[in-house]
Amino acid sequence: MVEMRRLGRTSLEVSLIGFGGIPIMRVSRDVATQAIIRALELGINFIDTARGYGDSEAKIGAALKRAKAKPIIASKSPKRDRSGMLSDFAQSQRELGMDYIDIYQIHCVNKFDEYEKAMGKDGAYGALERLRGEGRIGFIGMTSHNLEIIREAILSEKFDTIQILFNFLEPEAADEVIPLALKHDLGIIAMKPFAGGCIEDYALALKFVISHPSVVAIPGMADEGEVRLNVEVASKPVVLSSDDTRRMDEIKTSVGKQYCRRCDYCQPCPEGIPISFALHIQSIRKRIGDEMMRSETYADLLSKVEACEQCGKCEERCPFELPVMDLVAKARDILSQVLGQ
Repeated sequence: MVEMRRLGRTSLEVSLIGFGGIPIMRVSRDVATQAIIRALELGINFIDTARGYGDSEAKIGAALKRAKAKPIIASKSPKRDRSGMLSDFAQSQRELGMDYIDIYQIHCVNKFDEYEKAMGKDGAYGALERLRGEGRIGFIGMTSHNLEIIREAILSEKFDTIQILFNFLEPEAADEVIPLALKHDLGIIAMKPFAGGCIEDYALALKFVISHPSVVAIPGMADEGEVRLNVEVASKPVVLSSDDTRRMDEIKTSVGKQYCRRCDYCQPCPEGIPISFALHIQSIRKRIGDEMMRSETYADLLSKVEACEQCGKCEERCPFELPVMDLVAKARDILSQVLGQ
């Protein structure tokens, strides 16, 4: 059986792994439905999705019409203003086919000016407070790759859950943010447990995350096979062995000079390249597939990486001494292949 964990002050009892809703964008509705129903049958009772995940919400909504169990649902919006958040929430309701969503989150707040806008007058947070007051959502959350912003959100006492980047290549949240969240009784949701697909030993990666008490992991799952593999890991003891630690160290060493930690110390780029975004393009491709990448967003990214003048300023600033210019060139090649240019 999959262990249940209390999700902080929400007091929701959720499975220690949830169903991450990104990968179902790249599969058919039938395959997605089968995966979701199988996850519920095997004890997963928490599903996380977002407005930005293509047709993920719609596929989840369709699957839940056929499912016997009613899971806890979390979705999110990248809008920072009140009207945008209310509009996105209404769309989430329509796609999911729900009058009430358990958790709604302000999505991907990675810069302090974005945080201030979302929390300010006419900001997204005010919209979520209104929705909670109307009984249309249960709890308010925030997601971010930036641990300083997460820390600010925790200390604000305005959020019920946080969603953080956490895996054994990026374990920094365990130092301060996770203990601080536990102290303030916030629910902790861990995104990207496989480091966006960079960690190929998925069982070990998932075991690392769920070995931390009170943390709920949301690995992305595209089909029944992935559901079964994740549930198998989550159903076993989650204490890390000395062999596990040795293997993690080996993997860290092997990817050490290739893996971007998204700290953004390389910025600003003179050509306006969003470097950490570009350097994770291969993992994005794995998660969402080529078809979803054939869009204005990725065409714009390609035009920016093509403008790279190899000035080297990014490499001078990188605290991990990554070969950033070479990695940007690899991103350019991947984008060119996907976009047929």
